[in-house]
Amino acid sequence: MTSTDPDEVARAGRTLTVTSGGETVELLLFPQEEDVPSILVSPGSGGHAYVFAELAYLTHCAGYRVFVMPKHGDKTVDELVVRHREVIGYIAARYSDRIGLYGEGLGGYVGFYVALAGTPSVGSIACQNSPAILTELAYHRALLAESGPWARAASRRRIMLPVGRQLVRRAPWLRVPISSYLPWRDLVDTHEGVRDVERRLVSDGYLEDPDFDRWYSLSTVMSLVSTPPPAPLVSLATPTMFVIASQGPTPGYVADLYDRLPLTRKRILRVEGSVYWMLSHPREAAALIGDWFDASLPPP
Repeated sequence: MTSTDPDEVARAGRTLTVTSGGETVELLLFPQEEDVPSILVSPGSGGHAYVFAELAYLTHCAGYRVFVMPKHGDKTVDELVVRHREVIGYIAARYSDRIGLYGEGLGGYVGFYVALAGTPSVGSIACQNSPAILTELAYHRALLAESGPWARAASRRRIMLPVGRQLVRRAPWLRVPISSYLPWRDLVDTHEGVRDVERRLVSDGYLEDPDFDRWYSLSTVMSLVSTPPPAPLVSLATPTMFVIASQGPTPGYVADLYDRLPLTRKRILRVEGSVYWMLSHPREAAALIGDWFDASLPPP
């Protein structure tokens, strides 16, 4: 937490169990009694629902019913798209069919594909530190050319990608450390003041948390660069917002993708910070998310 009382957050939240693909999916829920829109939050690689508890709670305080997906686990992008669509169907049937989907990192890639799939009830999406058309050559080039805090990851990816493409056919089960391509500590904000907050959250918090995912199978990792979109980009009909952090991943590629979106209702916002901006600035992030969904979700 940053500035919110953890006990206050804990009292407001509860868990909700949903069945998806024969598996139990436990959501974190901040309920509302009124007939209000719902927001589904999808975390990034490795992280679980409680990483986003403060952000979800503050968004809930703005008048939304907020659900947070659990950690993604060792699932490919296609498997995660199915899981998210089933959870969205559950929310629409039992709570509200006016649903906004906010995804960060891997959650943003999946959320973008969920929208491309034309998922009913998803009235608007917001993607932070993402998304991409995962099979585009321009995206692959951007991954390999990153600099700054991502430079070490980019150099590893230049080795991993060609090897992974060959090896995944023979050993899709091979375990790969997430830190080999996502160096969490390297990505802490470099700005004075914010750096200390994010170091505490990341180094003392998330990376010491036994519930974090540490490894994915090679087939899961390679799905991040080999999963074709469920429909052409020109078919996207969902209002879409991209949030680009100055120290985030592939900012030039994401901005170019935004320019290609076939939408009249779209928004791009640039924030000065790292991939952890929405966690170190949860009040600003909650206001940003609420403003977007207020403006973009269809009326009741």
